[in-house]
Amino acid sequence: MKNTKVNFIKIMIGIIFLLGIILISFESNNFLILLIFMVLFTLSVVYKRNSYLIISVFIFLLSFKAYALLRHLLHLHIEDIQVVVILDRLLLSIIVLCLVLTSLCFKKPIVLGLNKPNWNNRIYFPFVTHGFHSIKISTFLIIAILGNMLVFVPLIFFLNDSEQLRNLLLFGVAFSLINAFLEELIWRGSFFSILSNEVSILYALVFTSLAFGLHHIVIGIPFFAAFSFSIGGLFFALVVIKTNSIIPAVLWHFIINMCMVFGGLII
Repeated sequence: MKNTKVNFIKIMIGIIFLLGIILISFESNNFLILLIFMVLFTLSVVYKRNSYLIISVFIFLLSFKAYALLRHLLHLHIEDIQVVVILDRLLLSIIVLCLVLTSLCFKKPIVLGLNKPNWNNRIYFPFVTHGFHSIKISTFLIIAILGNMLVFVPLIFFLNDSEQLRNLLLFGVAFSLINAFLEELIWRGSFFSILSNEVSILYALVFTSLAFGLHHIVIGIPFFAAFSFSIGGLFFALVVIKTNSIIPAVLWHFIINMCMVFGGLII
């Protein structure tokens, strides 16, 4: 009975977290956002055994709110859209820094996932962790990247000539590298580490994947499109779990972002 209650509390914290991401992303009434923070603070006092988990969620949402406010100021005061987008992505480092500082305050371990990948682990079909067929993670990644490029290439060459592609190259590399690295560092590195250590890998997998998709609402992606990004977040997370590193996910994420830039989906 006690374990059921504890599990219910942890699931409730995850749902509150997702609700907070959605409310902040939609720039909802500040009263509702404040209410989310008050509920989390109250839970951290009542359920002290889960205080690190709850405070980490609290800090994440607080830093995400700070990011949302700062990106709004960027778009108000800077006209160069490429500069704005790059600075916007750099602001994501606020979230990573806050999570790392929180772990230090609680003297808890946090894994950023920057270690050397294990490329020889295998992904199984159809259920990733088990199934009737398996391939090396390196092979899976090559197939996935080629598949993504195959989807985008016709769009890229339909929308751009060679000069336009050259003009976008520097921005594309800068944006894609910064965005892929920081988003993976947040969702599959620091925050995934906290949730998996405090609850379970499955819990971290579900809530980071959903929140990863939904947080794109803040940059203007419609709700259902942002929600669909959660599928990508799920695959990124599985790659990280299998390789024990965020580096392969950063690479995959980088290629997708480059395709999006050249496909006219970023600016």
